[in-house]
Amino acid sequence: RPDSPSYVEREADRELFANLHRGELCYVLTSRQMGKSSLMVRTAHKLRDAGVSVVVLDLTAVGQNVTPEQWYDGLLSRIGRALRLEDEFEDFWLRHERLGPVQRLFTAIREIQLKRQPRPLVIFVDEVDAVRNLPFKTDEFFAAIRECYNQRAEDPDFNRLSFCMLGVANRSDLVRDAQATPFNIARRIELTDFTPGEAMGLAEGLGRGLELGRALLERVLHWTNGHPYLTQRLCRAIAADSEVARPAEVDRLCRRLLLTPKAREEDDNLAFVRRWLLSPEVEEKKLLALYDQIRRRARRIAHDEANPLLSILRLSGVVRIENRHLVVRNRIYARVFDSAWVREQAGNQ
Repeated sequence: RPDSPSYVEREADRELFANLHRGELCYVLTSRQMGKSSLMVRTAHKLRDAGVSVVVLDLTAVGQNVTPEQWYDGLLSRIGRALRLEDEFEDFWLRHERLGPVQRLFTAIREIQLKRQPRPLVIFVDEVDAVRNLPFKTDEFFAAIRECYNQRAEDPDFNRLSFCMLGVANRSDLVRDAQATPFNIARRIELTDFTPGEAMGLAEGLGRGLELGRALLERVLHWTNGHPYLTQRLCRAIAADSEVARPAEVDRLCRRLLLTPKAREEDDNLAFVRRWLLSPEVEEKKLLALYDQIRRRARRIAHDEANPLLSILRLSGVVRIENRHLVVRNRIYARVFDSAWVREQAGNQ
């Protein structure tokens, strides 16, 4: 929830709200369970409090086995429902069948919402990576978002329309036409791991008193290095286990929950990382060898978004950028996906 006491505010919260409130185009593309959805919900709540109309579009909810007509109609229906203009949008869609689906969608937003309502409108497009599984190209959808910004010079109404795109993807995965992409004019919002200072508020929720709570949280961060999901997972487990009263018992809890072969298969986050490291999109041996070099610090590898192997490692969440070079994100990942695991997977290929 937007008011959850366990929410950890980061620099990304301030950046995203400030940029969207100014009418900027933004995007948040990163690995799973980094807090994208929570950031979106929290920012949407703050924008509504500031007098901005907000629409949240979850692209997975529109479906995959659809035609372009059905997909764009589904988007418009959800926008209409969020703005309480569903009937107006539906009438517009039916009356303008001569227009293509993408033109109908964005023209309806302009004619019904922007022309009639003075309030700014922010549309969050969540799970944008879902477009990769559609049976048709969606370059024109992203091109239309870019065109909304290009139109600001001629049509001032578009100054009140902003978008934020969120998902697990690289920019190049979503738009094949480099000239049509909105990402090269958008502001990238980086979701980083919790710093010790940002995470310290979680100590109160452990229910152990402030001094012990801080000591336990410091041990959690020793393992997670501030990874949002893993940090929250261990903190919740500590809060539920009254026997955890020393930092050494955090280690016991971490081993039981996250460092077993069973956890590698069943924990949602670890299973996600594993699937990406064994990605069928690239030659697995090369990907695993590159990961193991990073894990062993055999050589310093600078991040290059154009390198598909490095991009997969970034999106898996197993590595992060430190001083422009890639390192394994935390001790949990280094233990779970160790050299023995790499050798085992390489031997199975």
